[in-house]
Amino acid sequence: MKKRLFALVLVLTMVLGLLPVTAAAKEEKLYGEVPMYLGYADVDYMAEQVLKDIKVTGDTDKERIRQVYDWIIYNCDRSGTGDTAYFDPDEVMEKSQDGSKFFKNMVDGIKDGDLTLRIDVAGEMGSPDGFTIPYDSSYYIASFAYQMMMYRVGNCAHYAALLNLLLNHLGYDCRLIDGNFINNDGSKVEHKWNMVLVDGKYYWLDPRMDHSIYENTGKINYTYFMVEDTAQWEKKHEWDHSYSDAMMESAPLLLEAYGLQLEIPGMAEETIKAWGSCSAWAEPYLEKSLDKEIYPDVFVLADMTQAVTRAEFASVAVLFYQALTGETVKPDEEQENPFSDVTAEDKDVLMAYQLGIVNGMGDGTFGVNGTLTREQAVTMLGRVVELARDGKVSDGSGLKKGDTQVAAFTDDAKIGGWAKHYVSYFVSHGVVNGMTDGSFAPGANMTREQAMKVAVEALDK
Repeated sequence: MKKRLFALVLVLTMVLGLLPVTAAAKEEKLYGEVPMYLGYADVDYMAEQVLKDIKVTGDTDKERIRQVYDWIIYNCDRSGTGDTAYFDPDEVMEKSQDGSKFFKNMVDGIKDGDLTLRIDVAGEMGSPDGFTIPYDSSYYIASFAYQMMMYRVGNCAHYAALLNLLLNHLGYDCRLIDGNFINNDGSKVEHKWNMVLVDGKYYWLDPRMDHSIYENTGKINYTYFMVEDTAQWEKKHEWDHSYSDAMMESAPLLLEAYGLQLEIPGMAEETIKAWGSCSAWAEPYLEKSLDKEIYPDVFVLADMTQAVTRAEFASVAVLFYQALTGETVKPDEEQENPFSDVTAEDKDVLMAYQLGIVNGMGDGTFGVNGTLTREQAVTMLGRVVELARDGKVSDGSGLKKGDTQVAAFTDDAKIGGWAKHYVSYFVSHGVVNGMTDGSFAPGANMTREQAMKVAVEALDK
């Protein structure tokens, strides 16, 4: 636990270190009075709409939190078809996209200290394998809370994520904890719940299990609401205490970080980035991608450590083509959409298909939300290079190799025939490297920041 605690304190210390030390303090705003946004505009927009429905009026912290807790239990379910959508996705996109009134108010609010961004400790600490999404990361919370607000049907992760999001918007630092729930017969099931910071200490909450009791009795008895005694909580919950202990011990430091965001004018303007979070090594490449105008809108305020999707990388590929050629790609209105899972909103996917740099999955779908592998990403960019230089897409065999000499990869046989020439081209130019064990890992997922690094370096070749 000491190692994890040190890492957490280091993250918060770095956050504090980014804040300017010479600035006139604004009027003091108390913890619990200012919204904490995730930075995902569509999710934050939906959260504000839900809170308008709840009409939180409690006089005390506990009463305010209870009103949100009750609403989730009364209005969400753990079973059902999820056929009813409580939001129109197109309207959510329109109301929250860059240029909208909500988006402008969000950015201005952060700059002016009228709201804060949730400090994503889990996202900053990353995941052991670089691909798994940390449970308490803002990206994880945004993903599950979006689904719960949209359909109001979900499992324990959806319940916990929605409670986390809504309490953040009320101004309370809330965390999502992963572990097991212990049944009466001693058996265990994977489970997720929350802890919320009030009066300088964290309290335990489990909306999913209180909902289960409500289903059986018709009443909310608050067995798992604002429990302070961790020993009592352990009777029904089992988890690795490293993260929760670290959060509890770091609460004063966390409050200081939130306080400085509110009190120092212009803080957010100096530290806010186009992305939500990224690895330290990736920031120079992301800055370059902005300068080269290949940073896509879909990555605005995103967690760049997460796996890039096929649709997201199609946006990168189109911008990459425009940067190489100086031409602006426009959608062909007469072109028929060949993919059943692509809508008119996925213009970049359709334009990438129009250019001939992406294909579908072979079953009539594009796999919009599917993750992109290393060999697929390299192939997409290689096709762009071919198209820009030769005016057509081939198989990569005509691309001129660079001077970098690399021994054959240990898993060379696993690289798809359709990708081999593109892999060879980028490796020979030093744009893409193998793994430390001598393999290329063609099927491994590529993260958003890795994708932007490859695109930035490929532009210079």
